[in-house]
Amino acid sequence: MSGTGNSDPQGHERMVAASDTDTDLLRRFQAGDSGALEALFARYEEPVFRFLIGVLKDHHAAEDALQETFVQALRNLDAVAADTFRGWLFTIAYRQAMLLKRKAKRVPTQADPLVLLGLVGDGPADQRADTADDARRVRELLTLLPGPQREVILARVLDGKTFREVAAALGCPLNTALARMHDGLKKLRQLWEARYA
Repeated sequence: MSGTGNSDPQGHERMVAASDTDTDLLRRFQAGDSGALEALFARYEEPVFRFLIGVLKDHHAAEDALQETFVQALRNLDAVAADTFRGWLFTIAYRQAMLLKRKAKRVPTQADPLVLLGLVGDGPADQRADTADDARRVRELLTLLPGPQREVILARVLDGKTFREVAAALGCPLNTALARMHDGLKKLRQLWEARYA
């Protein structure tokens, strides 16, 4: 089966078969099939979570790391090579687990400007000179996003909710919340680059 099959521009999604490989699904997602994204994350949610529990030895910490893994994956999913997806995702998970261990003693504040800047910048946000001004600009750009995308980003980033909590609050499936986060982050970066880059 070819993973680059015709994508319906009206947004109609093809059925996902158990025989679809990661490469098939990733290529379909990159061609515009959001159902393929949901299938990819559904496929890896449990194995990545078990891996993170093994690394962190803590259920709650593993849940947090899983959510951050998906956020980072969503930010970069358009650029990943289809044949390396699994290893790439587990590498992100490991890095998130190590970050969580290092930050365990630091209590983050809500609406941390550095977190907001992390949505749009490729470099370390804490090296930016005008952090407060840049964070204000990101908040302004958030108001330009479509409602469903903005709601997911605000709930996840500013309120600190897990994706499961976000999905429950918004009454949508987990993978829909993940897809909205991906689309919202992509749009937010485009707006940032158009105005401030």
